[in-house]
Amino acid sequence: MDFRKITKTVALATIGVIITGTSAFAFAAKAQSALNVRSGPGTGYNIVDALYKGETVNVNKCTPSKKWCYVTHKGPDGWVAAKYLKKIGHKPKPKPTPTPTYEDPKVTFGFQFGSGGSSFTFGFSTDDGYTYPHKPRKAKVCFYSQKNYRGRKACVNAGKSNNLLPPKWNDRISSIQIIGDAAVKVCKHKNFKGICRTIDHDVPRLGWRLNNEISSYKSYRY
Repeated sequence: MDFRKITKTVALATIGVIITGTSAFAFAAKAQSALNVRSGPGTGYNIVDALYKGETVNVNKCTPSKKWCYVTHKGPDGWVAAKYLKKIGHKPKPKPTPTPTYEDPKVTFGFQFGSGGSSFTFGFSTDDGYTYPHKPRKAKVCFYSQKNYRGRKACVNAGKSNNLLPPKWNDRISSIQIIGDAAVKVCKHKNFKGICRTIDHDVPRLGWRLNNEISSYKSYRY
């Protein structure tokens, strides 16, 4: 008798009961923190992806205990801890507009775009004739070849991704710096596979699982 086959069959049957025992519903939710996406409803299952803080997902079903939910999103789908999800979709009632007790100054807005649309500034003018320029806060991710932000450096704007780093950087990243409202998901293997971690703060030294082991990344702005 092959006990390994029996064990595997029982495990699959258990997951099937969990899935079929959930109610038929679906709603959108937002990740309240960076968290792992797993192949099954529990910390003992493999990590297949990671959500960054603020990422929106679709919740398809949850376990009867409502501790784990199955989500779909732009990436490998799987199970996440329900306590880190916040249901969204209901628009708040608009606040009443207060009646001004004074005459509002005249305000006009204008935009100025850089070459190729890669950068822009915008400003506003008032009745006094002055224009006040404003630049949006930068959101970047910087990679370093040594710990404590030393060695070779490469920075990318939030929104960039690379499914396979070039030889100069593949398996050669030891620290990461986050600038502005940026976050990055780094993965051990190409095509965003293997062990992944979502980072939204400076990391002077990567853990042993990813130190000099990163082959692909996706950066975000939130």
